[in-house]
Amino acid sequence: MPTPLPLPIRVLVKGASTVNWVSFMGGPRQDFIFPRVVEEQLLAAGRPCDVQTSTMTSQRTSTILSTWQAEVLGYSPDVIVLVYGHYETIHLFIPRWLEVHANSLKARPRRIAAIYRRAFVRPAWKALARLQAKVDSILDPTLRRGRPEQVAADLRRYIDNVQKVGSPLVYVFELLPPGSRYRSWFPGMARRIDVMNQTLERMVADVGLDHVRYFRVAPLVDQHAGGDIDVAIPDGFHYSPEMHRHIGTALAADVEQWAATQNHLSTGPERP
Repeated sequence: MPTPLPLPIRVLVKGASTVNWVSFMGGPRQDFIFPRVVEEQLLAAGRPCDVQTSTMTSQRTSTILSTWQAEVLGYSPDVIVLVYGHYETIHLFIPRWLEVHANSLKARPRRIAAIYRRAFVRPAWKALARLQAKVDSILDPTLRRGRPEQVAADLRRYIDNVQKVGSPLVYVFELLPPGSRYRSWFPGMARRIDVMNQTLERMVADVGLDHVRYFRVAPLVDQHAGGDIDVAIPDGFHYSPEMHRHIGTALAADVEQWAATQNHLSTGPERP
């Protein structure tokens, strides 16, 4: 009788551009985002895996509650990685629709559209961004205190929902503050990130399950980038290729340790 093959570890990674973007883009093919590094590291350790990434730039946390059934019920991931809350800390008052419209990656190369964007959309966005920066340097940066609580509530509901599908291992990521390139544009963002991280860590603690974990990124910045945020995120927001690799390697190691405790991911007679 042939030796049964081990089941692959199914991993679902979700988040905004901090998941799908490399600082800076346009490098070689081996500039992997961290979900691809997780896949690489698990395979290198002899662990079959199936890593899927569901991510969109400028994605808000509230969207996950409308997509979880399609993404989770049929796929039934063993591991879910959630990188959310970053977008909600960027702007004090600029609406998301304008941010997405002004910085769209889907704009068609048409003459009228190019004039419209160059003459109207971008100037309007920049004017509002400058105004926001001034206001952000005067007012309490955490004025909109409901945002982190709402993000945590949406993530908590998502975590509660997915636990019904075989109690997967869930990671909630710590967020990094902006680099120096954007501190003048978003003076209050670092403080908002701090509040968001505290809120997310508290939410994970309130869940009270060993397989729902808060994944710390700052120690990896200290270890591999000398604590320099501008080395970790050179463009001001997104992980460098090296930081993606360090995050993916650390995450894969933790997933591998957890997988070793799961009978369904083993081979031999102990598998049910």
